[in-house]
Formats: sequence, C-alpha cells, structure tokens
Amino acid sequence: MPAPLLAAVFWIAVVAVVVSQAMILRSTARVLRAAAPQRPLVEWGFAVGPALVLAVVLYLSWQAAMRPATIEVEVTPLPGEIRL
Repeated sequence: MPAPLLAAVFWIAVVAVVVSQAMILRSTARVLRAAAPQRPLVEWGFAVGPALVLAVVLYLSWQAAMRPATIEVEVTPLPGEIRL
C-alpha cells in the first residue's frame, strides 16, 4: 500500500478511536456523577486503562507501518562453504 494512503487510513482510524474514547470517558463521568459507586477509582481504571493501552497499540502500529521497506536476498552457499 502506498505510504500516503497508509498514513491517511491510519490517521482516520486514530481520529475515530479518539472520538470513541472521548465518548466513553464522557459517559463514564456522567454515570459516576449520577450514581456514586463504592469504588470510583476502579470504574475510572476500567475506562482509562483501555484508552492508554490503545494509545500504545496505535504508536506501535505507526512505527511498524512507517518502517522503511527491507530487501532480503537469499544466496545459495557454494559447495563446502560454511555460513553462520
């Protein structure tokens, strides 16, 4: 896939993920205000934790997608040649 197209698709996905995570956090805040749970830190952990993990996954995906292409050449060994 061409690099500009790959970058465009990636950033469109990032925008979609950021918007959805913002809506999840907004919903969590609204629910926590309405019904005071016994352990609000646990509730926030379950809302913020996946967002942080997703940020790491997006970063690693970007690094993998934008890595320069490599060329591998296989050379057949000559008779009696030892390769390590």
